[in-house]
Amino acid sequence: MSQGPITIRRGQRTDFPLLLQLLSPTPSPEHEKAQVRYWRRVASSPVHDFYVAEQEGLVHGMVLVSYIRGLTTQGWQAILDLAAPVSALREVGPLLLDFAKIRARQRGCQRLMVWRTTQSQSPEELTTLFLQAGFLRSGEVLSCAL
Repeated sequence: MSQGPITIRRGQRTDFPLLLQLLSPTPSPEHEKAQVRYWRRVASSPVHDFYVAEQEGLVHGMVLVSYIRGLTTQGWQAILDLAAPVSALREVGPLLLDFAKIRARQRGCQRLMVWRTTQSQSPEELTTLFLQAGFLRSGEVLSCAL
């Protein structure tokens, strides 16, 4: 990665192409057109926090935290989704996770959860990252107290 500082900024609806580049360096035009509307709604929704990690103008990772209300517990619960290439995960991952924890706490959440998935580019590296950040494993869900 570059030498400049990593900054985290609020994601915008126009960041969708950058997300595609993180997930797949050569996205198909059909795939992009099919999901642009979906991601623009996600990025502009008040029930999501969408943030981008940049370094010298290049995007190295993104995080989306979604907030839901539970039936059996009062208050909000936070669910996290993280996108970062393996090459940037060790440096950017902890920064994005810490930022997501802060935002979830500010919204009054007591817990931040993430579903483990084998669909990500690096499921083992992501699981290690979450465990190192204080998340506990319970089946396919990792969570941490805030």
